[in-house]
Amino acid sequence: MNESITSRVSRLISGSVNAIVDKAESLSPELIMKETIREVDSTIDEVKILLGKETIELRKTKTQLENEKSKHKKLTEQIEIAISEERDDLAKSAISRQMDIETQIPILEETVSQIEKNITKLENYIDALNAKKREMQEELQEFIKIIKEQRVSSNITSNVEKAEEAFSRVNTGISSKFVSNDDVQLAELDKLSRDSRVSERLQSLKANQK
Repeated sequence: MNESITSRVSRLISGSVNAIVDKAESLSPELIMKETIREVDSTIDEVKILLGKETIELRKTKTQLENEKSKHKKLTEQIEIAISEERDDLAKSAISRQMDIETQIPILEETVSQIEKNITKLENYIDALNAKKREMQEELQEFIKIIKEQRVSSNITSNVEKAEEAFSRVNTGISSKFVSNDDVQLAELDKLSRDSRVSERLQSLKANQK
């Protein structure tokens, strides 16, 4: 089995969003996450190709195993006939061929067993990668949602600050437009006149009490 596929599957399955974001550095985390999902897809395709090859190999090996077992059984019948016909020479030849087959059958059975294990492992890889892909897609959507919410929040804050600045400018404009220097001086003069009248009334009241 391809060891590089095993290493790649292990890396992709054990990877996390935080690791992906850290890996992004100056690049966009969103782009890195999408690229990783594409890598998962690519790896799934490669695993499926390997699975297809293993499945074909299993079918061929099983067919070969069944053929060898069938030959062994047929030779057993031929040996019995040869013995009954007192043809030891033919019986020995058949027995020799049968012994060769007996050495091959265990190897073929072991090969079948190993291929079946490989197929199971590859099927598990595909299931795990598909699960990881779904997980990463959900995390990507959540990441995009958070970024959008942050942008909206930032825009609202910016708009409030702009509104406050505009209000301040308008308020300052109103003050400078409607309160002139003459108005200030007249107000000051009115205050002085009122203070004078208040003082006069106070003196008059004091005089009346004497």
